[in-house]
Amino acid sequence: MSMMRRTRRGVRRAVALAAALVVLTSCANWHGIANVPLPGGPGSGAGSYTVYVQMPNTLALNGNSRVLVADVFVGTVRAISLKNWIATLTVDLEKGVRLPKNATAKIGQTSLLGSQHVELAAPPDPSAELLKAGDTIPLRNSGAYPSTEQTLASLAMVLRGGGLPNLEVIQNEVYDIINGRAQQIRDFLGKLSIFSGELNQQSGDITHAIDSTDRLLSYVADRVDTLDQVLTEFPPLVKHFADQRDLFASAVEAVGRISNITGQTLSASQGNLHQDLQQLQRPLKQLGRAAPYLVDALMLLLSPPFTIDSVPKIVRGDYINVSGALDLTLSTVDNAIFTGTGFSGALRALEQSWGRDPATMVPDIRFTPNPADAPVERGE
Repeated sequence: MSMMRRTRRGVRRAVALAAALVVLTSCANWHGIANVPLPGGPGSGAGSYTVYVQMPNTLALNGNSRVLVADVFVGTVRAISLKNWIATLTVDLEKGVRLPKNATAKIGQTSLLGSQHVELAAPPDPSAELLKAGDTIPLRNSGAYPSTEQTLASLAMVLRGGGLPNLEVIQNEVYDIINGRAQQIRDFLGKLSIFSGELNQQSGDITHAIDSTDRLLSYVADRVDTLDQVLTEFPPLVKHFADQRDLFASAVEAVGRISNITGQTLSASQGNLHQDLQQLQRPLKQLGRAAPYLVDALMLLLSPPFTIDSVPKIVRGDYINVSGALDLTLSTVDNAIFTGTGFSGALRALEQSWGRDPATMVPDIRFTPNPADAPVERGE
């Protein structure tokens, strides 16, 4: 009997010792009843998935805090941990929550009593890829709304000497600036509107100018060595021009004197020059009338004994394709040599006294055909 009692006492002591060890061990990781995981709720059902959110500051956020999307309770914060010195939230979301991969996360205050929640939302430029299990919302896409404490602190700074006493001074100064200048301000705003409209219409040209400037700078950048050489050699050239400044000034003065002399000369001869130009109009006018015949007349300039047009027909390589008749009758010599003289008609009368009348004579002139074009004569 005593043996059984001792056994029971030993079992009780062992159970008590085990319970004490469990309590002591759990106290090392105890962070309050709010951090104890709760069963059920959004994010704990079938098909839910887990994502991670990096936060710059978790503020007063606790485990089991709500996760909202468009003010709808869709998940729960299961854990808050430090990973690589960055506060990281473990969030469980419902199966039907669909967010882009670049979703944003912010810690907001649910009520004035201090409870907070995590708000997930899509950014203005959502990505086509969706947020899936195991993804992490990076630190650049997370933040927090101003808390009640921050708002009250900012309001206190304004109310206690922040800037309200200066509002009256600012108002009075603005009134002094605007008072009596309404029309000027209205005109200025109108001109500013016109300027903005014109500037907007020239936006394409401005963009083109900026692009051209960028191309010019790129061109100059590729030739920086040449530019450096120019900047190195240009100062001595400028110094040379500076040393020759007096010479340049003398040259300009000499050109000025020449211009004055030329002006005086032309002024003195202006009347004669005008008269010469007027008289020159007459031969030029007659020359203009003879213009249609001038080309043909010039072609006859080298006509003896043949015209220019007939030269290609006469000269054939190394021979001349021509035949001629030399008329030495007395009447022809009389017409060619003695016409207009006192001896004119004497040779013609002499020829007529012999019974030869040049008016009825038909000279026997034969023309030799062109050997290049003449038919081939075959003997019989």
